[in-house]
Parts: sequence; C-alpha cells; structure tokens
Amino acid sequence: MLETITKEKNKIRTLFKSIRSNLDSDFVEKKSAIIYKKFLRIVNLNKFDSICVYADFNNEVSTKNIINYAIKNNIKVSIPYIVGEYKMKLKYIKDYEKDINRNTKFGNGEPFDYCKDSSIKEVSMFVIPALAFDEDCNRLGFGKGYYDNILKLNKKALRIGLAYDYQILPNLPKNNNDEMLDIIISENKVIKAD
Repeated sequence: MLETITKEKNKIRTLFKSIRSNLDSDFVEKKSAIIYKKFLRIVNLNKFDSICVYADFNNEVSTKNIINYAIKNNIKVSIPYIVGEYKMKLKYIKDYEKDINRNTKFGNGEPFDYCKDSSIKEVSMFVIPALAFDEDCNRLGFGKGYYDNILKLNKKALRIGLAYDYQILPNLPKNNNDEMLDIIISENKVIKAD
C-alpha cells in the first residue's frame, strides 16, 4: 500500500515539477501579485508576532511581498534552511534582499549563516510551498518530509499554502507522515480545512 502511494506521489511530482519549471515569468509575477493581495485580505498579518515563510524559487508563488510587509510591520520573519537529510531549521531575516542566499546546493533561497537562529515553536504562522495541493488541504512537496517534520514540532501555528490554481487537485495520495494545512490560497480559490 505504502509503495503504491509513493509511486503515485512520484508521478504527480514529476509532472508538476515539469509544469512549474516551464511557467513564464509574466505568469508567475501576475498570479503572485493576485495571491499576495488575497493573502492580505484573508490573513490579518498584524495578529502574528513571528512567521515562517519560504523563500520562493523555480517559479513558486512569490513570497517577497509577504516577507517585506511583515518586516516593515515589525513581525519577526524566519526562513527555513536544510541542515541534513529530512531536517530543516529556521533563521530570522531582517532584509529580503541582503539576508537570503540564492546560491545554495538546491538553488532555493536560504538565510545566510550570519542570520540569528529562530525557534520552530515560536512561530505562529507558517507559509508553505508545495508542488501540488488538494481540496482537503493536503500538500505534496519534494518527498523528503522537511515541512512535515517541522510542522510536527509546532501543532498550534496557522499553516497556509500558496498555490497557483493548476496546482490544486481534487485529492492527493497521502500517508500517516503527511501534515495537513489550514488554508490554501490561489489566485481564484481559498480552501479551508474542515
């Protein structure tokens, strides 16, 4: 059963990685701007004192405006970074342009070493990427469980996924290790967990 789920997930990953890598920059910019405005309407960011936000890469929904808004409004922003197989930690950033290293092993944005460590338990909201999402607030990442493992350490924080409409499927294959989200926001949809 688990092997079948893994195979299904890998097929979806391959397809959605290919689609995302072929998006054009105009699409990413326009849809990200719509999603950002929608995010601010749905989430009162000023209610949160410490948020964790992914640094987008490879045509993910852009998080630059969310990060800059939070920093400008004195909300602590931490960015995840990979420390080993299946494990991530967080560091605070104070400047989107200066504190995020884009020359990483995987090409994703990670905070520079000089940034101060942040506690996963202190985060009150996670903004999380994925290759695909579903109508039940499940997500499908790259398969290493990085975000699932972080979310297991903080069950009380709000969990928000940012997606393009095409990334949202009716349902995804899942197993016991998969952590659900509370809200998924795309350019035309808002999905909330029951």
